[in-house]
Amino acid sequence: TLYANTDNIDIKDCNVKYEDREEIDKWLLSKYNKLLKYVTESYDEYDLNKVVRALTAFVSDDLSNWYIRRNRSRFWGSELNDSKKSVYITTYEVLVGISQMMAPIVPYLSEEIYTNLTSEYSVHTSDFPKYDENLINEAVEEKMDLVRDLISIGRYVREENKLKVRQPLSEILIDAKNKDLIGDLTNLIEEELNVKKVTFTSDTSVYMNYVVKPNFKEVGKLFGKNIKEFQNKLLELKLEEIEKLNHNEEITMDIGGQKYTINKDMVDVKIFAKEGFNVGMENNNYVILNTTLTQDLINECLARETISKVQQLRKNMNFDIADRINMYLDASLEYKDGINDYLDMIKEETLTLNIYDKEGISEKTLINDFEVGIELEIANK
Repeated sequence: TLYANTDNIDIKDCNVKYEDREEIDKWLLSKYNKLLKYVTESYDEYDLNKVVRALTAFVSDDLSNWYIRRNRSRFWGSELNDSKKSVYITTYEVLVGISQMMAPIVPYLSEEIYTNLTSEYSVHTSDFPKYDENLINEAVEEKMDLVRDLISIGRYVREENKLKVRQPLSEILIDAKNKDLIGDLTNLIEEELNVKKVTFTSDTSVYMNYVVKPNFKEVGKLFGKNIKEFQNKLLELKLEEIEKLNHNEEITMDIGGQKYTINKDMVDVKIFAKEGFNVGMENNNYVILNTTLTQDLINECLARETISKVQQLRKNMNFDIADRINMYLDASLEYKDGINDYLDMIKEETLTLNIYDKEGISEKTLINDFEVGIELEIANK
């Protein structure tokens, strides 16, 4: 609403055909129509618990935390092109549909959302929406959901290693088996995980070591007195055999003079990243982060943290999102040298026209161990 009102958007001018919308728009519409089908069936069963859980999950996870957040730059784009029209009309259609879906159980909030969006009389006199099976696209969902899963693993790796969200990393490595499926969505991974590039690899031995042990609960009775032999032979497995097990494929082994078919449930695979790398794995998908930090990456993090502080200060000072500003800094030479190569980025992200030095700013804030005084003023006012 904030962006739409700033741009004086008339939704009637945003009628972009489905086939001309971007893939992430088609993904949301697929999720929405699947939700609408499920909610309709749940209402028919008088099971309101199902309705509430489904609506809550969709609004929180799919609409807010992914779609809206991922498309901020499209909402904020300076030109009302098809991309901007598409993100507005898709959001509009989904919000109208959600308000109608939740109207029977959240009557007042749904009424406010619906009437503000449509200017129609009431959500409670509108027709309940009908889902469109043709807009449910499993292929698009599979791609986007895999990307989200990989990003989730990557975030966990960052948290495990106490890497700040705003600290850029040089590279993320992903299993080459996923390249054909998500190769055109690598920009999402780069942006979400703050990495410079995505590399698809089929040779993980360069980045991590494996230790394979028996899953004693599964194979103790099977191998009995030969369990030690099984344990020793697991330590001798070749990388390609371990990779097969990790991908839910089977291998054969000769234990005690008898051939056995070995699957992933029969072993416990531990993964250890080599120095300079950190690995995460879930549901047969892995990501490897190159966690070696160069001075350039450290300096970029400093610039990004500065942007965050300035944006928060803008908000606290009740500046309009479109206000251009001047910035005054009171900081050490080391801090200024650190952000020097990123001044254009800082200006662009914070709508700053000029950055000036100013001594004696009393209120300081801590930015990556540097004490920095920041003052802002609206430019040309």
